[in-house]
Amino acid sequence: MSMFESETHAVLGFNRITLGSPRHATQLLHGFDSAQAFFSEYRTNTVNLPPRLSSRLSKPLSSEIVTGINRDIEWLAKTGRRLISIFDDAYPFLLQQIADPPVCLFCLGDHHLLKKEQIAIVGSRKPTQLGIKIAQRFGSELSAKGLVVTSGLAHGIDAAAHGGVLEGDGKTIAVFGSGVDTIYPRNHERLARRLVESGLIVSEFPIGTPPLGRHFPQRNRIVTGMSLGTVVVEATLKSGSMISANMAMEQCRDVFAIPGSIYSVQSAGCHELIKLGAKLTQGVDDILEELSGYGRETGINSAPNLSKEAAGVFRYISADPLSVDDLFELTQIPIPSLLSQLLNLELDGLIVNESFGYVRAGH
Repeated sequence: MSMFESETHAVLGFNRITLGSPRHATQLLHGFDSAQAFFSEYRTNTVNLPPRLSSRLSKPLSSEIVTGINRDIEWLAKTGRRLISIFDDAYPFLLQQIADPPVCLFCLGDHHLLKKEQIAIVGSRKPTQLGIKIAQRFGSELSAKGLVVTSGLAHGIDAAAHGGVLEGDGKTIAVFGSGVDTIYPRNHERLARRLVESGLIVSEFPIGTPPLGRHFPQRNRIVTGMSLGTVVVEATLKSGSMISANMAMEQCRDVFAIPGSIYSVQSAGCHELIKLGAKLTQGVDDILEELSGYGRETGINSAPNLSKEAAGVFRYISADPLSVDDLFELTQIPIPSLLSQLLNLELDGLIVNESFGYVRAGH
């Protein structure tokens, strides 16, 4: 395949070629430290790929992809816009830990928010009035505690959560299931503009990508993947919110479900999640307690200035014991290095090695 003139061009090309196959993209990039290195050294028989993707990688770039890359570059040229690839230090650490992280994120607004602690709020597109009030309240109160609230700008709970944050002058991130240049739903243009002024819109989808139905489950893994936990306000049993909650569980993140009436169809999903182990959540303190006292003396933010590697281990340790094997699965840090980080955290008095595994000190 032809070489790219810059790393940005290579990232954009790889993103367009592999779009729709995030797990394969992750496998392909394993062992490379840049997209340019991948295109220079890749051999088509190294990973078992779907025929269409294999064909795309083995042939010269199509005119459609070249045109698309140029469109992306043109969009990125204006102020307030940024492309963050999986090779960048600015890439969200938690998102990097999931099984199928996006190759890159198109950012419109304050991209520094990606490095801050986030909590996701999701729920029904057709909520009750009570559900809307709860989403607004939780958005406002969680952002007041210093957490960035992440959601998808959809009708209903998403919009209410974003709105609650903005009313309280907090910070919020909207993840799109389209290109960041395509606001969806259209009647949220004003909300999107307000959000960009003090928050951030992100998407893995290239510029010009329409909001197709299949994009939204793919989008949801980013919402949950960037977040410490996911709050489900209202959800029917078969809904996108339930998909998001299940993704969060698969990503080993906390899920917080707000209960409702046993007669409410909109609360049936939350009740099912509670049966499956989600935390029954009545207020913001229930969430902060589960996040190991975020914002309090023993919280995440009060830990000493840890190295990136130590912080990567520490954020996963809570009141629930985790073995070395558990932590390896979560962090993918080689065992010798992992043991070294655990020892350092113990010596700093931040964690304790109990009989069933490591827990945070003070629990």
